[in-house]
Amino acid sequence: MSFVALLRGINLGAKNKVDMKSLKALFEEMDYENVRTYIQTGNVIFDNAAYDILRLENALRETYGFDIPVVVRSNEELEEIQQHPIFLKDQVYVMFLAHEVSDEQLALLDSLIDDEFVVWNRRNVIISLSKNYHQTKFTNAFFEKKLDMASTARNKNTVNKIVMKM
Repeated sequence: MSFVALLRGINLGAKNKVDMKSLKALFEEMDYENVRTYIQTGNVIFDNAAYDILRLENALRETYGFDIPVVVRSNEELEEIQQHPIFLKDQVYVMFLAHEVSDEQLALLDSLIDDEFVVWNRRNVIISLSKNYHQTKFTNAFFEKKLDMASTARNKNTVNKIVMKM
């Protein structure tokens, strides 16, 4: 089974630079199999079900000198997201959450978000934005602040390309 490690906040502008070749090599050194990367925003695909997020985050910190939150999803989970009716709309983003949301957090999101969205499997927010990502308040930072947990966003095209590479 294939998995993707979604890294938060790398290669955005001039800060938090991570070379994809060195990132691939790091995963291979950690015994992940069939490692490949997709675009510079930190999508590392691998075929090893025995992953350890804390070990990954520690290795990333040691190698690159800054904290890089990691969220991992399986090929199966991404394919389920692709099948959701909201995912088929335009301007769709998926917020991949570090942890499952509680009932209280679900209620909070329901009260705050006026765009069409769904929390899928309590770990992913699929949202169809009424504005583009850079104009909406429903960004990754919004979800991290409101839910008090790390998350990372990918647009629909990126999710589709990752699944194709898996």
